[in-house]
Amino acid sequence: ILGLLIAAVIVFPTFSPGNLVAGLGITSVAIGFAFKDVLQNLFAGLLLLWRKPFRIGDQIRTQTYEGTVEEINVRSTFIKTYDGQRVIIPNGDIYTHPITVNTAFDRRRIRCLVGVGYGDDLERAKAIVMRTVGETEGVLGHPGPWVHVVELAPSSVNLEVFFWTSPQQAHVLAVRERVLTRIKLALDEAGIEMPYPYRQLVLPDTVP
Repeated sequence: ILGLLIAAVIVFPTFSPGNLVAGLGITSVAIGFAFKDVLQNLFAGLLLLWRKPFRIGDQIRTQTYEGTVEEINVRSTFIKTYDGQRVIIPNGDIYTHPITVNTAFDRRRIRCLVGVGYGDDLERAKAIVMRTVGETEGVLGHPGPWVHVVELAPSSVNLEVFFWTSPQQAHVLAVRERVLTRIKLALDEAGIEMPYPYRQLVLPDTVP
């Protein structure tokens, strides 16, 4: 390198090694800005492959996307959404934003809201809901379901129902639908009202 600089000064008397150094510095900055996103995604991809916060087959949610991880490479992560679309997310975005890994553990807690009437026996309603949820297929026995009063709403006393099930999204949706259907049928059979908001309109007498 020193020989090339000396030769350049001899051949081109106006050439200054300082100009070369300055030019290299400016070029390095320009290249750095141009490849900033590429390098960020590369380093993030290497960290994801090394630390493995999630794996292929996991169901994750990041920003506005949710689905099953299909592929992880050094540049991006491929996700298949639940409605059958492929989303390619740069690894830099994934590494710098919160990620929810729905299948990180072998069980997942689900929350439902059930309203009963103010005139009904609250403890009886809670017992029916608790028993119904515990007997529903797909609901885990340990930890068991939990029912408690969460709100005195204008038209109903709202019960919050918690239960645990397997973490896969399709299983969660199926068990949740099964639980809510069985709760509705059990409360109907017990004669317990599940009220809904309604309004009464009073019109003033018309003057002839």
